[in-house]
Amino acid sequence: MLKVATVEQIQQISAPHLSYRHTGKPTPSKRKQARTASHTGALSDLRKHGLAENGGQLPGGDRLRNLTPMGLKAAARELGRPVGETGDPARGAGRTGASHPMTVNEAVLALLRPKPNLSQLASEPADVLAAAQAAVDAPAGLGTIASYATEVALPATGT
Repeated sequence: MLKVATVEQIQQISAPHLSYRHTGKPTPSKRKQARTASHTGALSDLRKHGLAENGGQLPGGDRLRNLTPMGLKAAARELGRPVGETGDPARGAGRTGASHPMTVNEAVLALLRPKPNLSQLASEPADVLAAAQAAVDAPAGLGTIASYATEVALPATGT
């Protein structure tokens, strides 16, 4: 699980085909807003239910989203792992610019190399299809997102 992420990072991992859509929008900001709208709405729902929270802003203006303690429990249940393996919430990451979590997320994205689903891009312009096809043809990534654990639970007793 990514404890701290931007909406765009969540979109890139969960729906990589959206990275190649909305090229008709006039500005990069409008294209990003269109790509991430559904994820922003989903995060709003998670926030309403106490599973996620806004965690501050990055220097470039992107807002961070954090999992709350209840969100960590839900993620552990979904992943079939003990709650103790999720670690603590990443509170305060937004105040410091979240350089470490953002670097971890970008490294995970680079290693995963999420592939877009070309069937979901069938009605897109040729340049969009060409960019998506290049991503599909690129070498496969290394493992799944579950392969990248950066926290390990240590025993509370012993030496």
